Order: sequence, then structure tokens, then C-alpha cells
Amino acid sequence: MKLARIAVLGVALGAGLIAARLMMNMSAPAPEPVETVQLKSVIDTTDVLIASSDIPLGSMLKAGDMSWEPWPKGSVADGFITRQNRPDALTDMAGRIAKAPVFSGEPIREQRLIKTDRGFMSSILPKGKRAVAVSVEAVTTAGGFILPGDHVDVILTKSGRRGSSGAVSRTILQNVRVLAIDTKTKSENDEKSLPPNRTATLELDPTQAEIITESQQLGTIALTLRSAEDSIAGDDEAVTTSDGGVNFVRFGVTTQESTRE
Repeated sequence: MKLARIAVLGVALGAGLIAARLMMNMSAPAPEPVETVQLKSVIDTTDVLIASSDIPLGSMLKAGDMSWEPWPKGSVADGFITRQNRPDALTDMAGRIAKAPVFSGEPIREQRLIKTDRGFMSSILPKGKRAVAVSVEAVTTAGGFILPGDHVDVILTKSGRRGSSGAVSRTILQNVRVLAIDTKTKSENDEKSLPPNRTATLELDPTQAEIITESQQLGTIALTLRSAEDSIAGDDEAVTTSDGGVNFVRFGVTTQESTRE
């Protein structure tokens, strides 16, 4: 009998302890929310002079073509114009000529601009190059769709040797850049095709200038348009030989043509 009573008392005591523990958990206050603090990273910037619109080759810069743009200091490369170093750059750069295209949003580098009181063509002509005018017609210039900035091959067509009939055509220059059509450069060109009986100004080295000058006296000059993917500078060269011929070096393969009868 006594053991039964002790067992009942033990069960009752255990149940009471469990009930008390449950009551304590229910009455305990909810934990306070932990406030999360987000730290914003601060990037050190400086104002860089950029093009606010596309600036074509040969165009003269105006103050409205440029603006200051915050730029991460760690990304400022040599040649960038900063407000800290050149606070009057908007005024100083105005009037200069772009010798290479500058696209909207691109930092303006002084190395790509020319400040000169000479003629425009001599200002944009690379060192060691010559500008040579060639008389052409629309029918001999890829249907008239050659425009300033394109690269062309130059073909000479002349009468055959004595006693032979017909004409002979030879490519005398390859991968030549067209600087202008008449007095229009790439930046000024607003025409969709080349009008008949016009003058194309080509960018040549001194040797090529001699070739084209001699060839114009021998026959008719025609320009053939190269694709944009086939107009990489340095692919082709043309060098005269002592007998008046021309050695063409194309992708390491040399061939010879003659510009004389």
C-alpha cells in the first residue's frame, strides 16, 4: 500500500514539474529582433572628361561635345583628362580636331586630338603618309559606293603592248585608305554614293605616291572596294623595283607586276 502511494505521489510531482516548466516557457518574453546594419561601400571618384556624343574623324570639337563624368579613381588610365588636373579642359579642348573617332561615353585623350593652324588634311594625315588625289568615275569605283574611310585596291588599266589588241589591267596598290571624296571627309560625308567624275584623295606612303602618279599617265585608274574584315592595316604592302615594277607583299607571298609598257 505504501509503495502504491509513493508511486502516485512521484507521478503527481513529475506532472507538476512539467506543467510548471510549460507555464514558464509560455510566459517568457519573445526575443528582441536584431537590427541589421548595411554598410554602403564608398567609391572614391574623380571627374573625367568624356565625349557626350560621337565625335567622327576630322571633326572639330565643340564644348557641347564634351562633359565631365564621375569615374572611379582606380580606373583612371594614363592620358585621361581630369577636372582636378585640367579644370579648364572644356574650353581648352574646344576647337581641336579629332584624328581618330571618339564614341559617346568614351574618355577623351589629348593624344587623339590635334591643335594646329594648318589645313585639316595635313593635320589628320599620319606621319610618313602622303595625300594623293586621283581622278575617278562612279563606274570605276564599285558602282559609286566607295566613301571616305573605306579601304580600296587600285587597278591600272592600260592599252596592250604594240601588236596586241585589247587592254591590260593590273592591281598596283592594295589596302589603301580613302581620305576624302572631292572635299568631303568621312566626318562631313552625307552622300550615299559617289557622284560621277570626282576626285578621290588616297592615303599613301611616298613610294605608293610615285606609283599612283606614274600610273595615272599610263592609263585609267579604278578603285575596288575591300570588305571591312579585309581592311586591316599592315596586311598588304607595295614597293617599287628599279625597273619600274611593283613587288606586292601579301600575307608573306611576293608577286611582281610592271607599271610600264
